[in-house]
Amino acid sequence: MKFEIQTENDYSIMTLKSDRLDTKVAPELKSQFIVLANTSESGHLILDLGAVSFADSSGLGALLLAQRLYRDLDRNLVLCNVPERIKKLLSISQLDNAFTIAADINDGITLASEPES
Repeated sequence: MKFEIQTENDYSIMTLKSDRLDTKVAPELKSQFIVLANTSESGHLILDLGAVSFADSSGLGALLLAQRLYRDLDRNLVLCNVPERIKKLLSISQLDNAFTIAADINDGITLASEPES
């Protein structure tokens, strides 16, 4: 498994274990996002990207799918521990404003619990 999921009261934390967010990882990740989003107990999602050092368009597509799923369900998706290289990729792709980004998991939990603005 390329990720680990921990479910709490009103949120889930998904920690990616792969250093690559690419065509090999994206399909399984998308499937898991769909399962989590359709599980009412999972609540908001905090996605820990700390281990990721590379992402391509399919990886970004997986993140966008998760963002849309959670937004449509009135839940929050928060990216945390985002490496500088991935932040730059989000910025270049003009996707940095599409996501809520937190410094770490604790900040992610706080941001996920806040009502969307």
